Amino acid sequence: MRRVLCGAVAVLLSIPGTSHAQSSQFGIRGLGVPGRELSTRSLGLGGGSGLFDGESSLNPAALGTLSTSTALFTSSGSWSRTTNPTGSLSTRDTRFPQILIGGPIPHHPLAIGVSYSLYTDRDFTVVSNGVASPRGVPVLVHDTLSSRGGIDDIRLGGAWVVNKHLALGAAFHFLAGSNRLASRRFWEDTSYHSPAESAELSYSGTGLSLGAIWAPSHVIEIAASYRRDGAVTVTRDSTGVGQVQLSAAAIGTVRLPRTLGAGVHLIPSRRFAMSASVISRNWSVADSSLLTQGAPGARNTFEVNAGIEIFRDLRRQTKYPLRLGARYATLPFLLAADPQPKEYGISIGTGRRFANDRGGFDLAVQHVWRSQGTNYTESATLVTFGISVRPGGLTP
Repeated sequence: MRRVLCGAVAVLLSIPGTSHAQSSQFGIRGLGVPGRELSTRSLGLGGGSGLFDGESSLNPAALGTLSTSTALFTSSGSWSRTTNPTGSLSTRDTRFPQILIGGPIPHHPLAIGVSYSLYTDRDFTVVSNGVASPRGVPVLVHDTLSSRGGIDDIRLGGAWVVNKHLALGAAFHFLAGSNRLASRRFWEDTSYHSPAESAELSYSGTGLSLGAIWAPSHVIEIAASYRRDGAVTVTRDSTGVGQVQLSAAAIGTVRLPRTLGAGVHLIPSRRFAMSASVISRNWSVADSSLLTQGAPGARNTFEVNAGIEIFRDLRRQTKYPLRLGARYATLPFLLAADPQPKEYGISIGTGRRFANDRGGFDLAVQHVWRSQGTNYTESATLVTFGISVRPGGLTP
């Protein structure tokens, strides 16, 4: 039984014979499903405005768009349907994907902010069925492996508003998190004892991001960002085998990708605004680490995001605007050798500011479809609610 858990603890990379999965089945391999470091407003716009949004964590230069001190908290619930060669299952879960506090420094062209977001998500429960012969007699067994956790991204960033046309930004990222693992074997023959083991993996790493926003005119903005993450160190904090506790041990490192992003924001009319972005990550740098552990590996990813925001009240554009968005992306970690997993999504959202803009809320509803070939498919509805507080209210 120890071999079952040790194989999972070695970065949780190879889990055959899956029959059920909680959360996304595309988070079982590698480091999990990559998170989206976006505010609720940007999610409603398909992510197209993320590089221009000071309440998101994609571009540190966007902190310069915050006109007053801002605190943001988001909560997201998902309802998904997963299908693979062994069956189908419906699941639901809850996340808190984005928290941010930031704003301008009084009497200075500087803004700072600290944020928390999900870098990867690794919540799942899988069950595999098989046959074991402990005494030379075949016995049906059911192995359960569950994981809770992932990698969190804590960002400390700043932006310098050079003038009304240009803002530059930089940020330091601290990556930390854990996976709490539990493994248990159930025998069809109840005369056998059902052994169980547990372990916890810890992750640590750092990164640096740079960004810029350029507004050549009042109707167009252009943004670019670059992020370089090093390698994440994976440590097994402890494992329990019965009453025996094993000491902490470093398992190894997994290299993390460089991220390049570019976007455009158009404001052709006071009635609506459009935004779009493309983001590329070279996740293939993690491929050799994953292949060493017996997993199919990792691939580079590319995503396209676009959205339109329609202002219903021209005097108060923050009063229930209509937000529509769409997204296409490839996913980095493979369930099988080929093809690469992909994701499509559409979204709708709205929001409201009140009390002279001192408070507000935003709502976004997304529906996503994920697949790898025809054997592994998934659809999910995600509802994200964000609350924001701005003690300074409207900027004079």
